Amino acid sequence: MGVTSMQQPALLFRLLSEHVPLALAMLDVQDQVLWASTGLLELLDTSEGDLVGQRLTDIVRLVSWSPAHHEDAVSAAGHRWRSVWLASERLDASRMVLMAETIPEGAPAGVAKLLAFVDLQGSQADEVPPFSDPHTGLASQWVFEDRLRHAMRRADRHDQQLAVMLVRLNRANELRRSCGEPIMQTLLAQISRRLTGILRGEDSVAYLGGDRWAVLIEHPVSPESLQAAALRCLEAMEAPFTLGRPPLLLTLSIGIALYPDDGASSEQLMDRAGQALDQAHPAGHAFFDRRLKKVLSQRMALRHRLQEALLSPDRHFAVAYQPQFDLATGGCVGVEALVRWRDPRRGLVSPDEFLPMVAEMGQMVRLDRWVIEQVVTQHQRWQAVGAPLSGLTIAVNLDASLLEQSVFDGRPLDRFLRQRCSELDWLVLEMDGRALSREADTHSLLLRRLSRMGVRLVVDNLGSAPVDLIRLAMLPISQGKIGRELVHGLMDSSPFARQAISALSQCLKALQLGCIMVGVETEDELAAARRKGIDQVQGNLLGAPMTAEALVERLGGGFDPRERLEP
Repeated sequence: MGVTSMQQPALLFRLLSEHVPLALAMLDVQDQVLWASTGLLELLDTSEGDLVGQRLTDIVRLVSWSPAHHEDAVSAAGHRWRSVWLASERLDASRMVLMAETIPEGAPAGVAKLLAFVDLQGSQADEVPPFSDPHTGLASQWVFEDRLRHAMRRADRHDQQLAVMLVRLNRANELRRSCGEPIMQTLLAQISRRLTGILRGEDSVAYLGGDRWAVLIEHPVSPESLQAAALRCLEAMEAPFTLGRPPLLLTLSIGIALYPDDGASSEQLMDRAGQALDQAHPAGHAFFDRRLKKVLSQRMALRHRLQEALLSPDRHFAVAYQPQFDLATGGCVGVEALVRWRDPRRGLVSPDEFLPMVAEMGQMVRLDRWVIEQVVTQHQRWQAVGAPLSGLTIAVNLDASLLEQSVFDGRPLDRFLRQRCSELDWLVLEMDGRALSREADTHSLLLRRLSRMGVRLVVDNLGSAPVDLIRLAMLPISQGKIGRELVHGLMDSSPFARQAISALSQCLKALQLGCIMVGVETEDELAAARRKGIDQVQGNLLGAPMTAEALVERLGGGFDPRERLEP
């Protein structure tokens, strides 16, 4: 079909409707097939029973997310036609078809859209779509679609987010007319190289045609990181493009959509990213969820105040202590030191909100060291007055970055601790199991030096992600800590949570490691800890985090938790 007919929409639609059989499908709001024509069943080589009631995108893949352009689409009678690649497990090979999507007026209740397909290129049924763009060298739409689907499955498995950025070259048609197509293809290749050069190696970049690119960004994903990625893409265009003529200053626009918040399927996610792109100004970016811009502004302000707080931690941070109890004796055997930040505008900010910001700023070493200093000072005060609390262990949760040998002041962790206190048999350092497992070989010598100094080491957050317990057991670890997520799963009567806690407890005992359960909030969770053979427990049911003064009043003043811990 030539360009001439494509420039006459009414004529083309009449030819299609009168001379070419249409394959039709009616879908509901969940994209489930309500009805399919015989032509569609033949096109997909399937039966009505296998198609009706199923989500169409679970059965076939429709690849062409770029909004329709004048070269490959026509409009008539409310129809928008575009070229798509059609594939399914039943088809021997993918094939190019025309597809139109409409919202039928006066449709029966439950009908959300009508899809029409026209197989104009049956002779190409044995071909496959291109895997890369010949001009930019980037992955094609087809490859990007496959990567996106796999990434969405990974995100579902790990309960994570991902994002898609659609990038558009501004004034592309004007550039094409003034510079010519050869120059334009060179520009597209140079823009592609700049984009891939400033994005992370794990980010997938594809050229979609129509002067547009798509970027797939996987975990970790946050509004801040996405905005930073978008700004890097925009900044990559600041240097002029020189092609043997006056330098060209080019700009991009970027639309961003998040999965699963903005779309439940790859098609929907790309559509939402396209809608965000339509709202983006030249040399600007936009989120599909416009509320994110306000949220980002608020979080940037919070981040700025947090930076100021980190410069003067004594004025803005405090340490709270949560008691830990032995289930066999009912006595308090230790406390965990927890950092708290009181923001001058918002008041007490949740650690789950500000600690990731501290990590993003690369300041966890500074904050963790401050916490250790406060804990050492507090222990020395208790020792000086002969308080019974000086006999308790004090646990500090550390970021793995504190184990690095090349920290900002050149003092490894063991040297830093030795300079603060000579006796450290009361100190417990808790570290995330994933990070510790990953860095076991790198930091094994440091961990052994810490152990020889009397410091006890605990693997934290067991149950939140897979860890190599056998490998960790080769380190001087004394205890494993079952995380809140798994404990709270007990309240949902989750068989997985019960079985996982039992398995972890038995595995730790087999490795001759102690076991502590945190996040105990209810009597049922406490009873479950007993049944599972847990050694120690910690949680608000037994004692919420409190100041050192309050801890002295409750534990040093005769508070006996055994009444609550008795079966």
